[in-house]
Parts: sequence; structure tokens; C-alpha cells
Amino acid sequence: MSNPAPIVSFIVTFYQQKAFIGETIRSALEQKLDDIEVIAVDDGSTDGGAEIVKEIRDPRLRLIIQDNRGPSLAANTGINAARGEYIALLGGDDIALPERALRQYDLVSKGYTDIAFDVPQLINENDLPLEDSFYPAFSQFDLGRSDRVSLDHLFSSGNFLCAPSVFMRRSTFLQVGPFSPGLIQLQDFDYWIRCLKEGFVLRVVCDRLTAYRRRGAGLNLSATSNMARLLIEDGYIMRHFFDGMDVTSLRRHFAEHVPFHFTDTPGDIALAKALIYLRNSRRTVSNIAFEILIDALQKDPLVQERAASVGLTMPVIFSEMLRRGDPSE
Repeated sequence: MSNPAPIVSFIVTFYQQKAFIGETIRSALEQKLDDIEVIAVDDGSTDGGAEIVKEIRDPRLRLIIQDNRGPSLAANTGINAARGEYIALLGGDDIALPERALRQYDLVSKGYTDIAFDVPQLINENDLPLEDSFYPAFSQFDLGRSDRVSLDHLFSSGNFLCAPSVFMRRSTFLQVGPFSPGLIQLQDFDYWIRCLKEGFVLRVVCDRLTAYRRRGAGLNLSATSNMARLLIEDGYIMRHFFDGMDVTSLRRHFAEHVPFHFTDTPGDIALAKALIYLRNSRRTVSNIAFEILIDALQKDPLVQERAASVGLTMPVIFSEMLRRGDPSE
């Protein structure tokens, strides 16, 4: 007879994290919620991390070893192997605090949210706490206004959600689909956008339920040394941010940026997107409005008259670009 399915499956992906993987695995196994399993996916490590995992004798732990294929495919492998109704992700050098699974299960199972995140406690390589200012991305979300994440939050602020703190139903993953295998650093950002487009509710809770490790010498994927790759992925995601969205969806999520009446014609949808891009405070994002307008004019000359009627002309776009200064900023 097969063992009954657990409630929660922790997916721990790791690569060259031998020094921390044992502590990470134990933190997932020591949750206050019963009926969990831990699936550890070694993404082709060569430092012996898998041997550390094998030393942990616990029937709830499974180890999967695969060739190095990147974090997206490692997460997909783990989730596809999961038996639990709920999925919790955890990085190979991070720590799940004891009440994390219980607290997040309560939030998701009772319908407060479909996908739960927390604002993690930053720690260093010696498990000592760090101030939020050491890596402010995760603490910039305004919990005083609302704990619910919206598309316009992600569009204006970029990725501020901590992937190793996420908790969701496995059925959510099956509906949204796997993490994009072509992305290495911002695959989670792309995923949250897709979840919101599917209509799922994302919330960030105030509780510190995850310890997120910041390591030295550029060892985090988000380190400055990886900035070039991060910018390439960010540009790709932002250019495709509105894929599959019609005018009704654009207006629902970005009403203040789409003040005019637009139809569902390709030209009008392009103009609505251009207006939204133009108002983004990040120069690399706002410049996409210029690209959209060029493409729209090539496909339909009548778009020029329509664009002028809503004040979206090349001189307007160039004036905005010049006002914002150096494009490298």
C-alpha cells in the first residue's frame, strides 16, 4: 500500500550550496505542520552537496539529482515530483522558520489568498540577521496600504516578491504552467505576472517566515556581478508584460494610464500599451513606448492619426525620453 499524500511539499533546489543545504533541509523537515514532504533537487552540483542530503535519514525526504539545467528546470522537476496538495519553495541556502508552513497553509487553505509570500528576514553566511536596507527589494512593498499584489505593483516596481517564501496549491502550478526554462534570474518575476493574468490572488504577509541568505563575493544570483544578465531578462519580461491582455484587462489593471476610449483593434491596443509604458519611471521600460509606436505605424498608417488624437506622438515620446536624461541611469 502506498503512503498517503502529504499536505505540503517543500521543494528545495540547490547548486553548489554544500555549506548550507543540510540546515536548509532540516528547517523544512522541522516545520510545526504535520504531513509534509521535502523534495531536494540537486541541479548538477559538484561540491558534494548531495552527500550531505543523503546523510539526513528521514522518510519524508527525497533527493533528485539532475544535470545542471538552471533554477527554473530544477524547480519544475521538484514540483512535478511533488505529491502534496500545496507547494512551498525554498532556496538551497535559505531557512524556513518553524511556523512557516502552518501559517501559510492557514492563509491559502481558508481562501485568504491563492499564493502567499512573506517579507523574509535577511541573514548572512553565519546566520546573523541583516537589516532590510542590506537588500531592500523585498521590503519595499507598502504593507500599510494593502497586502495584495497587483499587476501595476509589479509593472512599476519590478520584482519585490521573495520566491523562496512562496506557498501555493499544486493545482495553481498546473494551471499557470512551469517556470520558463529560458530565464535564470527573473523566472519568478515572470511567473508572478503569469499568475496575476490567470486571476490568482497574491498576498504578502508581514510575518517573517523565511530567512533569506545574502552571501558575499557575488554568490547570490541577484548579485551585482550578474547585473548584465538580469537587465537582459528584465527587458525581455517587460516587453512581453502585456502579452495576451485586451483593452478591458489593460483598463482594469492600469485605469489611470488608459484614460481614453480604446477599442480592441490591434492599433488601439498598441496605443494603450504605449501610454502605460511611457509613464513607467524606469527609463529602460518607458522607452518601450517608442518601439511600440514605431511598430504600430509600420503596420497601420492610420494609427498615426489615432495616436495624435490621444496626444501620443513621436515628439511627445522623445520629449519624455529627453526629460528623463541619460538612458543608462
